[in-house]
Amino acid sequence: MKKPIIASTRTLVGVITPFAWDENDRVTEVSLSATDDEEYIIENGQRFLELVQKPIRATGIIKSGKKFHRAINIKKFEMLEHTYMAK
Repeated sequence: MKKPIIASTRTLVGVITPFAWDENDRVTEVSLSATDDEEYIIENGQRFLELVQKPIRATGIIKSGKKFHRAINIKKFEMLEHTYMAK
């Protein structure tokens, strides 16, 4: 029996990171490394290729399943400033 894919709308905070590269080492897919210690492949990632290593807050539809990578289709996002901890 197939395990269902669960979809829900959530807001995540994290950093855009490379996920896949072409034969010339150009980033072709990106993911969101979120503060919940999970990685979410960005399904509509083309618009985020220029934001690699940038922190964002993203709201979108999260898909997950037992044998399915976590993924997000981002509906809205905002850039976050770098946060520095005081000593």
